[in-house]
Amino acid sequence: MRCPSFENLIDYFDNAIEEPDRTRVAAHLATGCLTCAESLTWYERVRLVSSSDDTIRPPEWVFKRAVRVFDAVQRPRIAERIGKLVASLVFDSFGSAALAGVRSSETVNRQLLYRADNYNIDLQIAPVERKRADLVGQVLKEGEANFESVSGLNLVIEQGKESVYSAVTNEMGEFKVSGMKYGVYKLRIELSEGHITVPDLPLVES
Repeated sequence: MRCPSFENLIDYFDNAIEEPDRTRVAAHLATGCLTCAESLTWYERVRLVSSSDDTIRPPEWVFKRAVRVFDAVQRPRIAERIGKLVASLVFDSFGSAALAGVRSSETVNRQLLYRADNYNIDLQIAPVERKRADLVGQVLKEGEANFESVSGLNLVIEQGKESVYSAVTNEMGEFKVSGMKYGVYKLRIELSEGHITVPDLPLVES
């Protein structure tokens, strides 16, 4: 059974997910998936830190206020040329001083959130064995009630000038690249109206 997206997991934790998605997520967690269990543990610790110290304002994306802003009414897709965009890092779970102590295990997953124009790229790096990790992600477009703009996108992962991995997003903009070697990569997301580049993507030991 495919892992639910990170957003669905934290919606489940916050009791903000409706049926049948809630049943699907619960059934998946019941299988004992370590990757999803670690994600929930990490989020629970984030909530604990933010609630115990009122001097820390947790990132809004954690509480699902800015990751996806979907219109209630479906709109027709309009291809507007965006050309070449470079995504900016918005959040790194390994780079927040507020989360000191959370990385108590070498196998803890790393969460990264990038933004480019009205696109969000949510990434999770999950170590699987020595010097390798799975890259799990989801591409989302704000202001869109469905996933039409982010489904079936071609993704190319480069190291230096060489293309070393590739993937295609599913109907919800999700993708997974398994067993990537540790290193620093460049992720290119091909859109109908251009492409987005995520530079200096760090698949390295914490």
